[in-house]
Amino acid sequence: MRRFILFFLFIFLSSCDSYSVKQIPVTVPAGVIVPEEMIYIPEGEFIMGHAEEPGTHGGKPMQSKAFLIDRYEVSHESYKKLRPEHSFHPKKARWPLSFVTFTEAESFCQEQGKRLPTEIEWEKAARGTDGRKWAWKIYVDHPNNGFSGFMPEPVDKRTEWISPYGVYGMGHNVWEWVVDDYKMEVREEKFKVIRGGLLQTHLTIQFSPTWFRNWMDPESKLNFMGFRCARDV
Repeated sequence: MRRFILFFLFIFLSSCDSYSVKQIPVTVPAGVIVPEEMIYIPEGEFIMGHAEEPGTHGGKPMQSKAFLIDRYEVSHESYKKLRPEHSFHPKKARWPLSFVTFTEAESFCQEQGKRLPTEIEWEKAARGTDGRKWAWKIYVDHPNNGFSGFMPEPVDKRTEWISPYGVYGMGHNVWEWVVDDYKMEVREEKFKVIRGGLLQTHLTIQFSPTWFRNWMDPESKLNFMGFRCARDV
């Protein structure tokens, strides 16, 4: 009996480790060229926001146009290709770039013929069309798999936490600038929306839901702030 229980436990743990996110089949229209580092997100309807989250779209259907979005957050090594003066520790080449203002992020995207994503684009790329709370659908409170959350990880590390379109880092690495303004009635300062980072205190780490909207002064340069680019089709 004990041998059977151990065998069952082994099978269960193996299945957890091999979990993969089911991908949405996407057909790229003829004539559309998708760069290797980007993903094509088709036009159509998806669920945006959450009914119990003020300031979101309320969990209602939203239409989006087709667009391209970076598969990964911008890393130190990819940033250096256009910014030769940028320096970093070799072991952090694939870590997400941080300490970058909104304007710096926007400028980097524009120099490649891209732009920062809109909130609509970011959220659709993260959650797909079924209204899921987490990009990878299955929520893990704090997995015992080497993930601490207090330090960024390589942008291509967590294949088990990709979105249903195959986009990495949407909910568990750095926060990402998007182009939209965050409007606050009680304050006159101008803020920008940020998406997809970790909700953390000095004691706890939580993933941010796909609909969660955070905000930041556009001139801020912080170690948990990065970005990715998007492009029109």
